[in-house]
Amino acid sequence: MTTLSIAINCGETTCAKEPGKFCKFFGTMRFGTIPLCRLFPSEGDSCTELKDVGGWIQRCGDCLKHSE
Repeated sequence: MTTLSIAINCGETTCAKEPGKFCKFFGTMRFGTIPLCRLFPSEGDSCTELKDVGGWIQRCGDCLKHSE
């Protein structure tokens, strides 16, 4: 079995390491109103919707689970 690693630039629990510096797999839909993770799709969708907490977009559960 082969394991692949993908380096992403993100915060400990957020998609941005600092304001305006997002993970390269971060995206949006509906004219920027819905934040998305394009690396870890949700069941039945090609992306996972993300949550905003205090102005910071939170990493999805699968992203957090696969962190080192």
